[in-house]
Amino acid sequence: MRKLMDQNNFNHKLIIAALAGMVEDDGLTPHEAFAVLEDIKRNTFHALAEIHREVKK
Repeated sequence: MRKLMDQNNFNHKLIIAALAGMVEDDGLTPHEAFAVLEDIKRNTFHALAEIHREVKK
């Protein structure tokens, strides 16, 4: 089942706050903030997959 954004989920709120911070505090455009997010996704995917495998055990 695909999970979607839940504005009541604390972890989702952290990501939203981080994106807003990149725009408000770092002066990025929304497009630039999403580019940073994509880079973060690429650079953390394998570590998150490993964490997921460990949690499933």
